[in-house]
Amino acid sequence: MPEMDLPIYAFIPGRSTHPNKPGGHMHGEEEPHAEPVEQDAPEENEILRFSLDLFNLEYFWESHVYLEALWNAHGRKGAIADFCKGIIMLAAAGIKLKLEQPAPGLGHLKRALELFEAIEEETDSLFLGFNLAEIISHVESEISRCEELGTIELKMTIHPKWN
Repeated sequence: MPEMDLPIYAFIPGRSTHPNKPGGHMHGEEEPHAEPVEQDAPEENEILRFSLDLFNLEYFWESHVYLEALWNAHGRKGAIADFCKGIIMLAAAGIKLKLEQPAPGLGHLKRALELFEAIEEETDSLFLGFNLAEIISHVESEISRCEELGTIELKMTIHPKWN
C-alpha cells in the first residue's frame, strides 16, 4: 500500500459530510496532482496505487478524485486515460448502488464496460499489468447482478499483476 493515509470515512452523498466542506476529511487540502502513468512501470505511480487501494476498500468517491487527477495527467485522451475513466465509472456505480439507485449504477457499469472493451480491442488483454478480460468479465457479472437483482452493492475489486 502506498505511503498515503486512508480517509477517516468513505464519503456517501447525503450520508456524511462532503470531504471538501468544513469538517470533511479533505477540507482545506489541494486537489490531488498526478504524474502520468508510465506504460512500462505503472506500479511506480503512487497515485494509481493509492486510487486502486481506495477503490478496493470501497472509498469510491475518494478513489474517483485521485483517478481524475490521473485522467487529467493524460489529457483525458488515450488508452491510459480511458482506463482511469473506466475505473471512475465503476466508482460512480459503487456510489449509486450504495445510494440504492440501481438504474444509474447500471448505466455507469455499462459505460465502464464499453471503455474496457475498447481498450482491450485497441491494445491487448494485458494492459498496464491489468487483465482486461478478467475486469470485463467481472463488470459483466456486476451488470447481470444489477439487472437481475436490482443489487445495491458493487462486489468487485481490481488487482494488477505487478511483480
